[in-house]
This record gives sequence, structure tokens and C-alpha cells, in this order.
Amino acid sequence: MTKVRVLVGVLAVLLVVGFAGGCGLVSDQTKQQAKEKLEDKRQQARQEVKQKVKSRQEDLQKKVDDLQKKVDDLKQEVQSGREDLKKELDDFHNDVNDLQKKVDKLLKKVEAQEPQDHKAQK
Repeated sequence: MTKVRVLVGVLAVLLVVGFAGGCGLVSDQTKQQAKEKLEDKRQQARQEVKQKVKSRQEDLQKKVDDLQKKVDDLKQEVQSGREDLKKELDDFHNDVNDLQKKVDKLLKKVEAQEPQDHKAQK
């Protein structure tokens, strides 16, 4: 009976050792496969994030370029408006100067007529 118990004990130990050893190999393979899948998913996620970031950067750059173009157009409009206003102001000053000259001529004529009018009244 002790031989049977010893054999059953040895068989149990071998069975436990064999099972533990076998499970360890499968477990290592499973772990390795899981790590590989995880690394693949990680790489895929990185690529997707990089693509999204690049796409967003391109969109933002396009918006910045569009806004810069609008700013440049507005600056050009302002400059054109300034030039037009300056021209109108110069034209106005010239008109004022011409009118002042005409007024001065008329005043001289009036002053020249006054002595003749005084002589005629005497």
C-alpha cells in the first residue's frame, strides 16, 4: 500500500510539474502574441494620431494662409484708399488755392474801381 501511495504521489507530482510546465509554455506564447498584438495596435494608433495631427496642421496652415491673404488684401485696400484720399485732398487744396487767387484778383479790381468811383462822385 505504501508503494501505491508513493507511486500515486510521484504520479501526482509529475502530473503537476508537467501541467505547470505545459501551461507555462502556452502562457509564454500567449503573452508574446498578446504583446505583438498590443504593439501592432499601438503602432497603428500612433500612425492614426500622426495622420490626424498632420491633417489638422495642414487645415490650420490653410486657414492661416487664407487669413494672411485677407489681411494683405485689406492692407492693399487701405493703402489704395489713402492714396485716393490724398489725391482728393490735393485736388481740394488746388481748388481752394485757385479760388483764393480769383478772390484776390477780384479784390484788386474792386480796389482799383474805388478811386475811379470816388472821382466820378466828386
